[in-house]
Amino acid sequence: MAEPQAWPTCDEDIKQFVVQLIELIINELGNKLIGIYLHGSLAMGSYYRPKSDIDLIVVVDSKLEVGLAGIVGIAIANRAVNRPTIGNVELSVITAEAAKQVPVPTPFELHYSSEWHDKILNNKVDYNKEQTDIDLSSHLMYVVQRGICLYGRPISNTFGTVKWQHFMEAVLNDLEWILEDEHVLETPFYSVLNICRVLQLLIENNQSVHSKDEGGKWGLRHLPQEYHQLIQQALNAYRSSDIVNEEQRKTGGRDWDHNKLLAFRNFARLKFKG
Repeated sequence: MAEPQAWPTCDEDIKQFVVQLIELIINELGNKLIGIYLHGSLAMGSYYRPKSDIDLIVVVDSKLEVGLAGIVGIAIANRAVNRPTIGNVELSVITAEAAKQVPVPTPFELHYSSEWHDKILNNKVDYNKEQTDIDLSSHLMYVVQRGICLYGRPISNTFGTVKWQHFMEAVLNDLEWILEDEHVLETPFYSVLNICRVLQLLIENNQSVHSKDEGGKWGLRHLPQEYHQLIQQALNAYRSSDIVNEEQRKTGGRDWDHNKLLAFRNFARLKFKG
């Protein structure tokens, strides 16, 4: 079982990749750059090398010109190819105004992730069109509560208050996909741990955010015994040091009992309807 990693004591190759990515963003954005902020598992000390992504928010002083957005996107995509992990960079560039005001849905200037990689390199992104992302409310809450400033202006001076209602709307929007159809079978450990995490948010109701790892541990303490084996399997898959490829990443390279997954999904559906 792997030990969880945290910034700045993570593996040296991961740290160097992030440092080089920061340098690239500084060079590309110049004086427009306000700051670069780490959130997610690496910021919260629950980063597992074979599974986790590197989550970043980049804040700029004003909207990016179309040409600059395209150049920055391609530069980030090309750098991400050389990452030392299967997990990719998940990065959004937003304006200082969006960071302070946190409109819903939140506009972004540029987004990079595995899903956007080919579109960016093939010039299929229309940077003239304003784009928004409801999930940014969730990401910005994680930055404010448990994020790390990697470069630039401190978090407290950069980000405004994220309304808890808007954060929960973003979280529940993601959960809807997990509970729909049989999606829980596609991403078993991610789905199980996210269900636990969202239940923790709703039941504790203390307006504090949690990692997937923390959500799973909470589930073992508070959810019915009949689901403990599945939750523990999800934690084991998430924490495993076994090397997996991109396709195996969704299952942790393990076999899952579909009936148990669907039963847990049904349990969650009832909980959230209630």
